[in-house]
Amino acid sequence: MAISNSEPSTHLAVAQETQPIESGKGQHVTGRDGAKHERRQFITHNALAASGTWIAGILGLLLQALVSHHFKPMVYGEVFAVFSFFTVLTQPAAGFSRLVAWTTSRELATTHGTSDLESAAMLRMTVMRLTVLGTALGLVFAIGAWPLSLYLGVPAKYVLLGAVGVPFMFATSPMLASLQGEQRWVPWSLLSIGISLSRIVFVILFVWLFGSTFGPAGVLLGISVAAAVLYFTALAMVWPRWRRGRAPSSWRPVWRFLVVSVGSTVTVAVLMGSDVVLVQHFYHGAQPGQFSAVTVTARSLFFAMGSVTSVLFPKVAARRARQRGTRTVVFASVGIALVGGLLGLLVFSVFSHTILHAFSGSKYESGASYIGWYALGMPLLAAVVMLSNTQQSLADLKLLWVLIPGTLIKPLLIYFFHGTLLVVSLMSDVAIAAVLVALVVQYLLTERRERLAAALPGTPEEPPAGGPSGSIIPSPG
Repeated sequence: MAISNSEPSTHLAVAQETQPIESGKGQHVTGRDGAKHERRQFITHNALAASGTWIAGILGLLLQALVSHHFKPMVYGEVFAVFSFFTVLTQPAAGFSRLVAWTTSRELATTHGTSDLESAAMLRMTVMRLTVLGTALGLVFAIGAWPLSLYLGVPAKYVLLGAVGVPFMFATSPMLASLQGEQRWVPWSLLSIGISLSRIVFVILFVWLFGSTFGPAGVLLGISVAAAVLYFTALAMVWPRWRRGRAPSSWRPVWRFLVVSVGSTVTVAVLMGSDVVLVQHFYHGAQPGQFSAVTVTARSLFFAMGSVTSVLFPKVAARRARQRGTRTVVFASVGIALVGGLLGLLVFSVFSHTILHAFSGSKYESGASYIGWYALGMPLLAAVVMLSNTQQSLADLKLLWVLIPGTLIKPLLIYFFHGTLLVVSLMSDVAIAAVLVALVVQYLLTERRERLAAALPGTPEEPPAGGPSGSIIPSPG
């Protein structure tokens, strides 16, 4: 399901993104008509991606409902804390995945869809290396399951079963990113749905059909097995590109982009998941489980924005490759996220008891007092991802001045201010809002520098981050 001569639709989509539209008489349609076409394409791609992310989000809520209704809040909190820990641990792989999407978008934009050999080589190398690295990490945490279980206050077998899925969770995202970079939103959406659907299937298998054997640990085993199934499914989907990617490749020419991308991914992972781990550490009894139910339910807003985030990144990468501005698509996307945050606060505050009762059960309704405030931060976190991804295309290390403090601010705030779970939710919002404001300022300053540089006569164009020719593969010798 990769780019090939038998799939001209993919080439056409890239060509439409990268070239002026031609009329029937060979005249270029520029200005207003070209802008209308680009807006229509942006909306269409968002609609296709939204179908995948929203269905995946609904399935994720369904999984939460099944598990939370089946287990007591204390047990649910233990299971979800372990899952959150390994999610944060494996999220940096998304930084490498973004490199795959970035290189794919750039190559298809500059070759008009006629070649993908360099980005295919990057895909192959990245998947192989992340598989090895993920396996090593999984072994480390399997060996260290006991001390980690003591910190989290959970059975050691939970950590052990969660570690089984680490290699697959680590290495699947680059293959999903390959489809994203090609802007093939239908298979991308299907694979996104498959992630959530497979978790439901295997969790039901191990918790309900073999519940007497595995018990609550079956949730983590089911998620790990689902990760393995998705790994091989994604590999089959990108296999044609994988086979073409036999040329030598290296991360060294794009190390700046990689550092910024991984830093951004770590920041978002900590902003999303560190509160669950810390609440599990500081609180006991039913409260961590109730807080976990709140976070999972509210995160549906973040994943609902995933379509906008996913569509924005390859379009920004393509526009950067062609020396075009990004302000219009960036501000439109961030505006959607801000509106989503206000709606989330309103809806989740007014219907808090109903939402938690429906998705988690009556034992979790005590979280109704703060779910609205927690929901406010989730679309804002999506806006953080949008702005961070946009600036990664420049591979500018100055972005680390925002990302490094952004990684520390939420754990520190919760460490010092965790008297109640409402305070924890407010600290989460404060941390996300602070990073968002800093990224907005960074983006505006960067745009201003670019405009001033472009206005100076005789200013040479800055070469792409991959090198003077934009290549991502070093030449032999």
